[in-house]
Amino acid sequence: MANIDEFMRNCLKAMEDGKNDEAVNFFTDDGVWVTPFGKFVGKEEIKKFLVWQNKTMKWSIQKAGNDIIFSNNKAFFEHKIIGSVDGQNVEIHAMCAWEFDDNNKVKEMRTIYDRFSTLEQAATGVGKFFVNLIGKKFVVN
Repeated sequence: MANIDEFMRNCLKAMEDGKNDEAVNFFTDDGVWVTPFGKFVGKEEIKKFLVWQNKTMKWSIQKAGNDIIFSNNKAFFEHKIIGSVDGQNVEIHAMCAWEFDDNNKVKEMRTIYDRFSTLEQAATGVGKFFVNLIGKKFVVN
């Protein structure tokens, strides 16, 4: 792949900008995206997830840690997701593993981040009370 860094950043930019048709065209027809919210197979399911994600959260990507590491047809991307959910600011540390086919399309992406941390940052009112109640069980003293 000629310029993996540019390819990945263009894909992410399309996602951030809500250009869902453009974003899914970076994937193979049977591409897979595994997220903390589920496994999405094929362009239509990936697009459905992107539409939901952009309705749920305004977000952008920031470089962090190792940024992009590429070898053969695989890449690893360490980054931050900066955004807001229902007016509450959130900052999520995330890691993505990308796999590409011979035609330089994404055949699988696996995104990992802590959903509970997102809830802790975004919750308000009674929801925040319950999130904090659960969270206290996982504090190391």
